[in-house]
Amino acid sequence: MIHKYLLFVSLFIFSSYAFAQKQSVNGFVFDKSANETIIGANIFIKGTTVGTVSDFNGYFNLDLNKGKYTLVVSFVGYTTINQDIVVSDSPLKLTFNLVSDILLDEVEVTADIAKVRETPVAFTNILPAKIEERLSGQDIPMLLNKTPGVYATQQGGGDGDARITIRGFSQRNVAVMLDGIPVNDMENGWVYWSNWFGLDAVTRNIQVQRGLGASRLALPSVGGTMNIITKGIENKQQLSIEQGVDIYGKLTTNIGLTTGKMKNGWAITAAGAYKNGNGWVEQTDVNAWFFYAKIDKMWGNHLTSLTAYGAPQTHKQRSYKKSIADYDTTYAKEQGIKSEELPAINNQGTAYNAHWGHLKRDSDQWNSDYTERINNPNAEKEILNEMVNTYFKPQFSLRDSWNVSDRLLISNILYLSIGTGGGMQPRYSLKNTNLITTADYENNPGIYTQDDIGQINWQSIYNQNSGPTNAGFGDAYPINPTYSDKLYYSNNYLVQNNNNHVWWGLLSTFAYDFTDQLKLSGGIDLRSYKADHYSEITDLLGGDYAIDKYDLRNDYDADSSLAIKHVGDKVYYYDQGLVNWGGLFSLLEYKIGKVSAFVNLTGSASGYKKKDYFGNEESDWKYKPGFTFKTGANYNINENNNVFFNLGYLSKTRDFKYYFKGYTADFLPDSVTKNEKVQAIEFGYTYTSKVFTANLNTYYTKWKNKPTNQVLGKYEDPISGTEKNTYGDIPGMDALHMGIEFDFIYKIAQSLDFQGLVSLGSWQWDKKIENLQMYYSDDNQPANTFSFDATGIHVGDAAQTQLGASLRYEPIKGLYFEGGGTYFDRYYADFNPEQCTDAAGNPVESWRIPAYMTVDFHTGYRFDIKSIKNTNFAIKFNVLNVLNTIYISDAKNNDTYIQVPYNTFDARSASVFMGAGRQFTASFKIILN
Repeated sequence: MIHKYLLFVSLFIFSSYAFAQKQSVNGFVFDKSANETIIGANIFIKGTTVGTVSDFNGYFNLDLNKGKYTLVVSFVGYTTINQDIVVSDSPLKLTFNLVSDILLDEVEVTADIAKVRETPVAFTNILPAKIEERLSGQDIPMLLNKTPGVYATQQGGGDGDARITIRGFSQRNVAVMLDGIPVNDMENGWVYWSNWFGLDAVTRNIQVQRGLGASRLALPSVGGTMNIITKGIENKQQLSIEQGVDIYGKLTTNIGLTTGKMKNGWAITAAGAYKNGNGWVEQTDVNAWFFYAKIDKMWGNHLTSLTAYGAPQTHKQRSYKKSIADYDTTYAKEQGIKSEELPAINNQGTAYNAHWGHLKRDSDQWNSDYTERINNPNAEKEILNEMVNTYFKPQFSLRDSWNVSDRLLISNILYLSIGTGGGMQPRYSLKNTNLITTADYENNPGIYTQDDIGQINWQSIYNQNSGPTNAGFGDAYPINPTYSDKLYYSNNYLVQNNNNHVWWGLLSTFAYDFTDQLKLSGGIDLRSYKADHYSEITDLLGGDYAIDKYDLRNDYDADSSLAIKHVGDKVYYYDQGLVNWGGLFSLLEYKIGKVSAFVNLTGSASGYKKKDYFGNEESDWKYKPGFTFKTGANYNINENNNVFFNLGYLSKTRDFKYYFKGYTADFLPDSVTKNEKVQAIEFGYTYTSKVFTANLNTYYTKWKNKPTNQVLGKYEDPISGTEKNTYGDIPGMDALHMGIEFDFIYKIAQSLDFQGLVSLGSWQWDKKIENLQMYYSDDNQPANTFSFDATGIHVGDAAQTQLGASLRYEPIKGLYFEGGGTYFDRYYADFNPEQCTDAAGNPVESWRIPAYMTVDFHTGYRFDIKSIKNTNFAIKFNVLNVLNTIYISDAKNNDTYIQVPYNTFDARSASVFMGAGRQFTASFKIILN
């Protein structure tokens, strides 16, 4: 009876609204901490059943009679908002920012999430809807090419081999954080995206901060910071299954589960993925798994989380660039390369990969008493790739967030990363203690021999290693008769370069609100990293042993003074790198009225040690201090306009490798390992309204004492008197990065969005080096000196002009169409600064690749079937590079390793990677709510 009465009252109230003049009450619902729209939030009139839910864009609309109401906005895991409103003659526009009720302030504190109209940095949020619509099976960095100042490529095209630059700085200088945990390699700063396959399935938000950013930690965020936040207890209950496929037949399967907060305070988030198939580049197939599991528990004022994730994978690669004509002679001629300058192997197509070939192993091994080889006449021809990456890097974390009071939050994160595996590549075996010469290559053709279609001639190598001509090496290079009489010597063989590491860290943070206006946060950042690096023989290619001159330990054959090596043995190098890191950080934030400001100060000490097992050397620990100072302020002029600035100074320790001489455990002199110095200032303006939002930023970054790749030098050996090669680092290189960025979104209609961006950079080297001292030998004896002038030469390896536009149309709820293009120009080929000076000592600009534009198309439909309750379905179809544009994505100037090398700073002297042609992907997804 009561139910009927309530139903009658509700119908009466609703019908009274229906017959009166109504006015629109509409707006958006956001997650306050992530600035992300919330799908499915409940918006209703208090005391009635009149209401609605927010759509895929977080938008809602109610038609109400004039009068006063209390609007209730709620979503699972968030604090409910009750707001009194007055409906009059005009439509009412509202925005609701929901705050999590489950201690998610910890995300803001540990992950350094920037806030709109408050944090004075340039940033872009990539929300889950955009990730799902645009990623299209690519690596995560490729998604960011529609962000101002970002240039991302797939490099050789191998799965997980993408790289990203921000404002001209490589990803070694872009801090990547996952739920507040730094993931840049402790030795070289690199991020290997193959280790994060499948992460998009559990990503809640990606925030890209450009410039020094808002991170509290002493991170290498010269170019920017990428914060990836994953799902957890704040998400609603959901199970999803998705199957994707691309035009090459590569299959990707994803499954995800979120329970949301359950009655007992527990929550589980889990995901798994599997990917298998061919890449768009020849012989770059991949086999990869991904797992993710997070268990959350709320108890009292604590939220404790245990997380584990990883992606064991094997993928083949295209690691080395080739000349333009190797791929496409027509395109090469368009760049000014003459017919007579074309290499012998040419026009192989943009998907050309020279790292593989065919092999038939007719004889595999000796019999047990070494009297004859075992032949296998039924051996099948196999495809063998010399560049294969196999790696597994699981990460585990235990975190606890404690709301001590309304003003104090304490967070502790303990994490562990264990990496195993490496990348396969070829090696040649040194037969004496001298460096191998050109004559050695000519007399013993091997790993660099290609057949007439540009593939590796494995059969020639195999036959040489296992055939009767192999015995001739016994006379030229005498070794133990046990080996020379019976066993075959491998002149060329395959190795896997391993990097097995153990990395643990502790991140302890507090945040205290003195008042509503003044906040202080800080803490400690401790990390310890140990990695074993070695090259291990995996395939002797028909032979029985190899010779390695680099192992100086006394475990080689006494008659030869050469180390005899077999499959599974270590060759070339074997060392251990150790890095310790300790940091203190603090952030003071002040907000009053229209003004918000911050001051950030960090201090750190980095310790480095190396053990060279082959050279029987072990260094001492060397500790280097570093610090960061950043400050900035934001001023909200009115509800639509705000301006900000930030500036900072970084004293940054160098990467591990820049402290040691090559593979040895010898430290370089302190004079060439001084800290890098970064000075930066940035200004920004933002306009925000219901239909139009725009951001304008300008930046100036001066990088002093920037290290570059090691350079070749000469010295006279004091014993033999002969001239030999040595390698050294360039101290004191300076670079200046300036630019302006503009991006906007215009909501033409409720269902039609137009986005655009412009990024113009001016990134140049700013240094002249005279009489640079080179060093050699264990005690760093001086070698020769050399000079060069790089003043005014543009920094290479990223496009300094970027333009983009896209249009998204959603004609009905759940159905969308999006098309967009991105234009890149002023990409100067990568080069070493010391190679940019002509014979007269004048600076010469690196080759500038042709400008290009790619156009992408995305469409999808999310729908439900009334007969299937609590279930949604989603289909997606994507076309990348719709126009099948032929373009160069990466280039190296004056590359000496191409078929016909030149030193002419133009197209014929460059080695390149060609970009991917037209690609199609499709997927089908089932979501159970």
